[in-house]
Amino acid sequence: MKGKTSRMVVLFVAVALLTAFAPVAGVAKGNKTHFEGTSCGVADLDEGTWTELGNGKWRVVGLQQQYREETDDARTTGDNIVTVNMILDLATGSGPMWGTFNVVNEYGSWSGHFDGRLDNWASSLGATGHGSGAYEGLVARWIMSRPGPWACYEMSGYIVETGAGE
Repeated sequence: MKGKTSRMVVLFVAVALLTAFAPVAGVAKGNKTHFEGTSCGVADLDEGTWTELGNGKWRVVGLQQQYREETDDARTTGDNIVTVNMILDLATGSGPMWGTFNVVNEYGSWSGHFDGRLDNWASSLGATGHGSGAYEGLVARWIMSRPGPWACYEMSGYIVETGAGE
């Protein structure tokens, strides 16, 4: 009986907490500004360090590239310096990738991390960035994909409008 009572108390507390924070989650959802656009490669800046792992796989660390972001929200439009790390299977063009980015425009910047995958040289990734300058206190989320290594990324995402600076 003691075990059932403990589980009931835990369940009751969990329901109470979810109920208490439900209005907060609803407010946050309403404060998103969505954007769409493209990210196109401009230049390879640093090839990074490539280490052969065997079986056609390579670890790549510090590959640095420049992209140009063009979106329907001026805050997420700008020049992007990306540092990529990955485990790459050269035979299949596949493997996990992760790294950092910094999108800069005349009003501020977004710095953050991304992770994703290459699958047959097509890539998909998600990224989260924190704003600075005019975007101080804001957070943005990107979802990106491209059909091949030389194509532009298609992106969509949102900025969480926190009310900072108002």
